[in-house]
Amino acid sequence: MKVAIEFRRVGSAFRRETVALTRHSQRKAQRLLSKRGLESGPESRSGDLKQRKPDSASFSEAIRLAQQGDAAAFDFIYKHYCGRVYALCLRMLHDPVEAEDLAQEVFIQLFRKIHTYRGESAFSTWLHRLTANLVLMRLRKKKPVSISLDEITGSEEEDARPRKEIGASDPRLS
Repeated sequence: MKVAIEFRRVGSAFRRETVALTRHSQRKAQRLLSKRGLESGPESRSGDLKQRKPDSASFSEAIRLAQQGDAAAFDFIYKHYCGRVYALCLRMLHDPVEAEDLAQEVFIQLFRKIHTYRGESAFSTWLHRLTANLVLMRLRKKKPVSISLDEITGSEEEDARPRKEIGASDPRLS
C-alpha cells in the first residue's frame, strides 16, 4: 500500500485525497483502514464517509431483521455491543474468564429472546438489563464456600494445638 485515503472537510462536505506514506505509516494506515472498513473502490462515492456509529434508522432495521432471524443483522448487533456486554460482565464479576463465558451466554440469550424486545426503551438499555440479570443469576447460583466449625475450632483430639473456643474470652487480649 503506497497511498492512504484522507478525508478533509471542505465546507459542509468531505473531500477524499490520496497521500503518500512512509513505510511505518503504511502499516498503520492498513490497520486503521481494516478496522474502520473504509472502502477505496469505485463503488464508494467520493463524498461519503462511513460512520463509526450506525444511525438510528439502520440500527432499528437491524434489530427488526434480527427479530425475524436474520443472522447478518444479529452479527451487526453483536459487533456493536460485544465490548459493552463484556465490560459490564467484567465489572460485576471481577474475573475475565468468567466474564467472557457470561458475555457469550448473554448473546445466546439475546438470540433466543430478541423477539421479546418491544422498543419501549432503548435497545442498549434492554440489553444492559438482560446482561445484568444474567450476571446476577450466575452470582446467585454460585454456592458459597462452606467451612465446618469443627475445622475452625480444631475439635480433633489428636492435634497438639490448643482448641479455639468460639464465644470464649481471648487471654491474649486481656
